Formats: sequence, C-alpha cells, structure tokens
Amino acid sequence: MLTSLYQIAKNTFRETLREPIYLLLLLTALALIGIFPVFTMFVFREQVKLVVDSAMATTMVIGWLVAVLSASHAISREIENGTALLLLSKPVQRPVFIIAKIVGILAALAVFWFLCALAALISIRVAKDQFRIDNTAMAIYFGVLALSMLLAGIHNYVTRSSFPMAAVLALLVLFPLMAVGIYYLPVGGEHVGLSMETVPALVLILYSVWAMGSLATALSTRFGLVSNLLLCCVIFLGGLMSDYLFGRHAREAWSDSVPRGSGALWMSSYSFVPTEILDVGRWSVPERLDTADRFIVWSAAASPSRLPMLGSRPEEVWRDSAEWVRDPADLREAPLYMGRYDAAALTWETLRIAGEAGVPAAVAAEAGFSSHVFRRSAHRPRVPAGGTYREPRPAPGSRVASVLHACLPNWQLFWMADALAAKRPIPAAYVAFGGLYAVLVVAFFMLLAVALFWQREVGSQAVT
Repeated sequence: MLTSLYQIAKNTFRETLREPIYLLLLLTALALIGIFPVFTMFVFREQVKLVVDSAMATTMVIGWLVAVLSASHAISREIENGTALLLLSKPVQRPVFIIAKIVGILAALAVFWFLCALAALISIRVAKDQFRIDNTAMAIYFGVLALSMLLAGIHNYVTRSSFPMAAVLALLVLFPLMAVGIYYLPVGGEHVGLSMETVPALVLILYSVWAMGSLATALSTRFGLVSNLLLCCVIFLGGLMSDYLFGRHAREAWSDSVPRGSGALWMSSYSFVPTEILDVGRWSVPERLDTADRFIVWSAAASPSRLPMLGSRPEEVWRDSAEWVRDPADLREAPLYMGRYDAAALTWETLRIAGEAGVPAAVAAEAGFSSHVFRRSAHRPRVPAGGTYREPRPAPGSRVASVLHACLPNWQLFWMADALAAKRPIPAAYVAFGGLYAVLVVAFFMLLAVALFWQREVGSQAVT
C-alpha cells in the first residue's frame, strides 16, 4: 500500500510540474513579486509594507489558483480520459489513490510556495532603502529568471524532455543560490541581508495554500474545472468573512459567577441605569483578571468584612481569611463579591459579581446596578451580546454558528501582514499551532475526498 501511495504521489507531483499552466502561473507570480519594488517609489516610508503585502497576497491567490487547476488536472481529467480507471483496475485501493493524489499536489504546491517565498525575501531586500531600490539585486533576480528559462529551453531542445519541468527544476537550483548570494551582497559597503522575520508569515501562507489544495482535490472528484473553481471561490470568500458571518454568532457561554477551571479568566460588565427595562445595549470589552499586575480577592459571604490596607506590595502582606481568598477555587461556594486593590492609590474597590438579578426591585429602580459575567478562555473572547434588565446575562450564542465557524477554514488566521507592518514578532508557537490547524484541515478534506470518491464512477462501470 505504501509503495502504491508513494508511486502515485510521485507521478502526480511530476505531472503537475510538467503542466504548462503551472509554469505560466509560477512565472507570473515570480515576475509580479520581482516588480513590486518599482512601485515603492510612489509611497513614503511604507515601501517594505507595500512589498510584503503584495508578495504575500500574490503567493496566496495565485497559489490557490494553481491548487484548483492542478487538482482538476490530477483527478477530474484523469477520470474523463480513463487514466484513473487504468490505475484502479490494478490492486490500488480508492483511498490510497485519492490520498496519494492529494500528497502529490501538496508537494507541487510546496515547490510553488518555496520559490515565491525566496522571491518575496529578495523583493523586500530590493525595496529596503526608502529613497532608491537596489538595482543590482533586481538585475540579478530577473537575470536568474531568464537564465532558468534559457537552460530549460536548451535542455528541452537537446533531450526533448518537458520544458515546464526543466524550468521549475532550474529555478529550484538557481533561486536558492541567488538568495544566498544576495544575502551576502553589501549595499553601500554595509551588510543588509534578508528579512528573515518575514519567514513565519510566509510559512503561514504555505498552510493556507495546502488547505486550499486539499479542498480543491476533494471537490475535483465530483466537479469539473469551472464548477470546482466557483466552489473554491465561494469557500474562499466565506472563509474571509467567517468571523463576521459565523464567528460573532458562535457559542461563547458566559457565566453569572466565576467558572472553575485552569484557563484564563475574563470578565465583562454592564451598568443598568435606574428604571431601565430595555435589552442590554453593549457589554464592556472583556478584561483579563488573572494577570500579574492585578491583585484580586474573592468572597462567598453574604456580607463580607472590610478589606485591610496592604501598602504598595499587596502580594507580600496578604493572607487568606475565612471570608476573602486569592483563588476562587478555594471557596466552597461560588463567589459573590470581588475585591480589586489599587497599589498606586492604596484603595480597594468591592464589586458584587453574582446574583444581580436578585437585587430588590425598589433598590434597583432607585439606584440601578451593574451586572458582571465571567468566562474562562485561552484567547480573548468576543464582546458579549444580549441580556435584559430582569435576566442580566448575555446570550450564549448559536451551536450551528459554532459548527460552521469551526468547519469553514478561516483564512484570516494565516494572514500576518498586519503584524509585520506593526513590527510585532510572530511567535513560533503561533506558527506551530497554525501548522496543527492546517494538518487538521487537510486531514478533514482528505476524508471528504475519500468519501466523495468512494462511489465515483471512473469508467463504464464503478470500480470498487
């Protein structure tokens, strides 16, 4: 089985590289990325951002187009011309066939991304200077591009082999050598190097291209090129708007009291004015409570005692008592009050955080009250929505929206151009979790492809 998977994946990889449309789209992407520094002369102090955004967008969009076209060639066209029937008539199982096809296409997409990523790093280097572009590096870039085509043409003329594949192989050899040479090429006597901080963002682009490639391959088992392209466009646009369409309606259950658990603790609040009976307009932005710069204590007593003054270093002075504790998990019942200490002003703020709906109507009508809700979550929750004067809790959200938001790939997770523009480093943990997310997405689409291809007719009769 592994031998069949390897051979089919290898042949799919080779056939994809031999496709003229693959080389045409690759050259289009490389030419666009290489020419972007020219447009930086029309901006001020944003030249690197322009090149980074444009190069990443070009790699992502054209990479997705390569994925759709390659998948349609590898699956739907082979079904139509009988190649798939020939393979499946041998001892090759359908799941092995379709998974090998996906692996081969993902390998071809990795080659496309690798060359575009090197091109992006060189293009950023060319545009580093605010007032002039590095013409030497740009000349080397397009010279290597032309040399690769020349070598591929000579190889095709001498051996009569595939020109597209020879061109891609020439680029795979010459582009890394060019990147190393430009890395050590000085500018004005100074070593500039390449923008290696861009590499994590480019790796995330690879994840998105792989996700689209596996999706396109799964859909190509049932749809032709045009239908596949339209469906991928719909899923792409839906993924871009996933947070707006489904994310804001997804389930995020807030609790009236502090929930138990080990995740980060968040709180949101809403202040009801006297005689208010309308729905909640907008809860406050969730704030994290369990941070190092916050000193917070909790109490489950109906009428807790007055909190003592602790000075400027409350952590060293504080001792838990029968009524106030630092960890809400130490309380036998849910906390009713929260005390926040301001070390700068040396003052306490005591808040009633549970049972707000039980405030006597006469008191609430005269003075109003504040409602507080809590949630434990590893990431920052959304601003809660919903709730009324009589039931001061936000709506928990829709389970259907949660499922759709989880299943539809969120392409925004792979787009880190804004972080690069703000000069914020992309943590290695984020790249690792992004890779895990991409693996899960690819695995899901592999299973979908196997399910769609299981009863697909590949000839005059279904081969099972």
